[in-house]
Amino acid sequence: MDLGAIDHVTGELEKLNIHDKYVRGDQVHTTSGASMRINHVGHTALHSQTSKIHPNNILHVPHANKSLVSVSRLIYDNNAFVEFHPNHFLVKEQVTRRTLHSGQCENDL
Repeated sequence: MDLGAIDHVTGELEKLNIHDKYVRGDQVHTTSGASMRINHVGHTALHSQTSKIHPNNILHVPHANKSLVSVSRLIYDNNAFVEFHPNHFLVKEQVTRRTLHSGQCENDL
């Protein structure tokens, strides 16, 4: 989970259930100013014991060394909100406030 990420990004194509070749010339830019080529765009589902959430339009960037989930895109696509706690986070359904997903915070992400 990343509050600053504009897009979902992964370097691992196998994490995408469905993907298409990315034909536009856009690149992902890191905070250090480096540019990385986008090879594919796709979708997946994150499963929990009670539900699943859908990160859509995930960019496959082969040189990305971390997968990033954009908080703003995730909550928009899933009609949800995120609660951050000191060591974990919760993704909750907007209307019912039911927890859809939870995870541990690691290395400031």
